[in-house]
Amino acid sequence: MRKWLAIMLATAIVAALAACSGGGGNPGKSDETSDSGSDTGEKVKLRMSIVAGTDEMPAWQGIVDAFNQSQSRIEIQLERLPGGWNEYTQKMTAQIASGNPPDIGRMAVASMPMFISKGLVEDLTPYMSDLDLDQYYESAMGQYMVDGKMYGMPVGIYTMAMYYNKDLFEKAGVPLPPTDWNEAWTFEELREAAAKLTNGTGANKEYGIFVDFNPERSIQYLWSNGGGFISEDKRESLIQSEPSKEVLAFLQDMIRNGYSPTPAETQTMPVDQLFLTGKLAMLVDGQWMMPAFSKIENFNWGVAPIAVGATGVPATPNFVDAYIIFKGSKHVEEAAEALKFFVSEEAENILVDNNIGGIPVLKSVAEARKADMFNPLPPEEKEVWFQSVEFSRPLPFTTNWNELLDTAMKKFDLVALNELDAEQAADELGPELNMLLQGQ
Repeated sequence: MRKWLAIMLATAIVAALAACSGGGGNPGKSDETSDSGSDTGEKVKLRMSIVAGTDEMPAWQGIVDAFNQSQSRIEIQLERLPGGWNEYTQKMTAQIASGNPPDIGRMAVASMPMFISKGLVEDLTPYMSDLDLDQYYESAMGQYMVDGKMYGMPVGIYTMAMYYNKDLFEKAGVPLPPTDWNEAWTFEELREAAAKLTNGTGANKEYGIFVDFNPERSIQYLWSNGGGFISEDKRESLIQSEPSKEVLAFLQDMIRNGYSPTPAETQTMPVDQLFLTGKLAMLVDGQWMMPAFSKIENFNWGVAPIAVGATGVPATPNFVDAYIIFKGSKHVEEAAEALKFFVSEEAENILVDNNIGGIPVLKSVAEARKADMFNPLPPEEKEVWFQSVEFSRPLPFTTNWNELLDTAMKKFDLVALNELDAEQAADELGPELNMLLQGQ
């Protein structure tokens, strides 16, 4: 799969260069419609492709509809692609290579370094001079500034915390976790709670917690214990460090003890469904789960800070996805106008109204809409999300992040299946990651 992606990326670059030198057009019908707009006085039609759950679509369609109604020159046609981020990245790369990319996309933060380095997204800097960047959170707006150029507009600030089933806590006699990140549970307290919350066998089993070895979902444990996946400068592996190995062993023990389902068991019922059906007591995940979880009616649930390791300093990753313009768009200026609308007060309020997008990047909306965000959580649990930003860090995404992740998961899947000792996996993985980091 990675070889295929590399070939498609190379093809995309060649196609982009050919388009610049030869002026070749897109042969498809949508391209003809787009070209005719600016010359005939008709609306310029833009394609916007995104990957999103069905629960999210009212928000994204609402933003597009609002933009279309806000002016009379441009019309965006929204396309929802099925699948996850990996499938989306592959499809977008293929469409760029074929010479018929969408104009606008919403790209996962993990894929942005690769897309920027390969020249597959437009530089937005020439079109943003009238945008007051001081009105936005710098930590979000600055993530896509590379060498003084802006390659993406932030969608929102996502962080992670621990969702939990209050009814299962009450049944097991486990006190509810704190809501202040400065008072977060220790690893040992998390282990004790998971043990008490695990109950039953077979199809009726209730799991205490779900352990996910994917670095994008476990990095917070590594950080708070003084370890990491790779260094912040992206030059060396940290997974083989003693603090990191302690965390991996801790997580593996919870699977070995039966507190967490194994990857094989989640094939039968996905993790989100385990939580939604009341069979999982604790799940560390992001704000992107709020639209689905907000509809839960058959049990009481809440949100709490993530458990803390040996440093005593809480940690959670932040994810700032981006609105982008794909290289090959014939209407970059019009697409940039749409992107500016997408981070406007009107658009940010639409995201809040639909309970998605995380914390708004526009400061005024974030402050004004606090009471309306993260419903139906009570105020003290909403504050878990707001406070999480103080303890959040971006992951050290690299241009070859997918290769790093694939390499790591080959080891971690065996660890989760109890077929490989966690510390041995880390020792074997470290040199492999170092080789990949040297090859960036």
